[in-house]
Amino acid sequence: MDDALSSRGLGDRLRPVPSPLDLGLPGRASTPIEVGAIGARWRLVESHLLTASGLTARRRLRWVLSIALVALVYFGAALAGNALKLTGNVDAVWPPAGVGIAAIYLGGLPLLPGVLIGDILADLLPGGAALPITGLIGQTFGNMLEVAVAALLLRRLVRHGSPLDRLDGVERLLIAVLAGTAISATVGPLSLFLSDAITGGQLPGVMRTWFIGDSCGALIVVPLALAWLPLRPRPFNGRNVEAALALTTAVVLTEVGLRVEANGPVMFLVFPALIWAALRLGARGGMLAVLLTVALTIRATAHQVGPFVVHSITNEVLGTQLFVAAAVVSTLVLVAIVAEREHFAERLNASRMRIVEAADAERRRLERDLHDGAQQRLTALSMHLNGLQHAPATEDTGALLRHLSSELSLAIEELRELAHGIHPKVLTDFGLERAVENMAARSHVPVKVVSFLPEPERVDETAESTAYFVIAESLANAERHSQCTAINVRVALLHGVLNIRVADDGVGGAQAAPGSGLEGLRDRVESAGGSFHVISVAGGGTHIHAAIPVRS
Repeated sequence: MDDALSSRGLGDRLRPVPSPLDLGLPGRASTPIEVGAIGARWRLVESHLLTASGLTARRRLRWVLSIALVALVYFGAALAGNALKLTGNVDAVWPPAGVGIAAIYLGGLPLLPGVLIGDILADLLPGGAALPITGLIGQTFGNMLEVAVAALLLRRLVRHGSPLDRLDGVERLLIAVLAGTAISATVGPLSLFLSDAITGGQLPGVMRTWFIGDSCGALIVVPLALAWLPLRPRPFNGRNVEAALALTTAVVLTEVGLRVEANGPVMFLVFPALIWAALRLGARGGMLAVLLTVALTIRATAHQVGPFVVHSITNEVLGTQLFVAAAVVSTLVLVAIVAEREHFAERLNASRMRIVEAADAERRRLERDLHDGAQQRLTALSMHLNGLQHAPATEDTGALLRHLSSELSLAIEELRELAHGIHPKVLTDFGLERAVENMAARSHVPVKVVSFLPEPERVDETAESTAYFVIAESLANAERHSQCTAINVRVALLHGVLNIRVADDGVGGAQAAPGSGLEGLRDRVESAGGSFHVISVAGGGTHIHAAIPVRS
């Protein structure tokens, strides 16, 4: 196996390189991504402008410059990767894979020629002549498939926001990266095998090293680009001193772990610093700390220093790659969890403010309704009754009493309507299931209700009323806006959580925009400690799900 890894020096990832002192290229991997992001923003602006020959020429020039910059940075990343080769001329991490994926993800397929040019330039590094032309062509083809598939799959899986903002976004990032690198790790080595550059016995080892190296490179560069672009004046939100301390701690603990002689690896010492950076500095600080840790680890291992230096090339490369993968994935997961919690806290604070404002507005509305409606009727009724108290009985007394009785009935009806808006009587008297069935019976669209509520127990009033208004508002929106022909309502109590699902087969496209009824429902559910989600694809109907905790 050691010979197999050494034989991979035939490829661009493993060929000899000049002295690292001539290469000073740290931080350059983000440059093509910046160009891609700028290009995307420019295209969005230009789509709203009139097309003119001069404007088209500017777009062409910008595209050419972007292609050139992507190619140069991809080539620079290849030089940096080759500068940190391990024993046997093997790359533990291949940064150009991440550069290409990030460029295509943020800049689009128009930047793919830049990746191709950069890959060809990397093939021309010293030692490239040892590879047959068929092997080089197959290797380049696999690399292009890798970046295109990974970037497009990531765009498909993460349609909104950054993959680093949610834990499921990090999971989708891992899926996209591993899918793309698996293609390159299959096509590249097979092309080398078919061109007799490696033997069949060497093929599995080369594929494994290729796959882990590309994956590690992508998982370092892609999140780094997503975290740092676009650039902003205060990258650490004013925590510059803490950022310096956290990054310095990561460097010091990495060096300690690499230099201290112990019976076993002590590289776990760096993880507290990575946790610190991820918790306090977010994605930017966490990924920068990972980058420093990985660079120092690979450099020390390449110079035969540290716990990963062993007599076997296979074990040395695998141990280094697994440490890099563990550090990167652990930091990414922690960054995503922190981002989720911060986003939830922001939404919760905003929701509380909207609830306070809505409560004030509702109180003012009730005051106006009582003053202008029932209060006026009852005041007039009181005046008439006072007049009857001192007036002698006449033929008109009966008619007047009948009129007063009618006015009293209207006042009672108005008060009943106001009370219904505050808390529906059917919900109070008969519970959620009967209230939902009553709403379904009054609906103009066929409604199918499926309920899994325990009998005869009832859930607490807060959860019950919250669920009622979620269903009522969802049914009203579906009837007014969705053009649906059927609505399904599902109510279930599971593990102390009241789950509400309302789905229609209408036109879709609903959004919980600020000030909308759906936004009000989200505020009501989240104020009760629950979660609220709307999935509404154009032409695919609208699906509303609320999960409301039930107090025992």
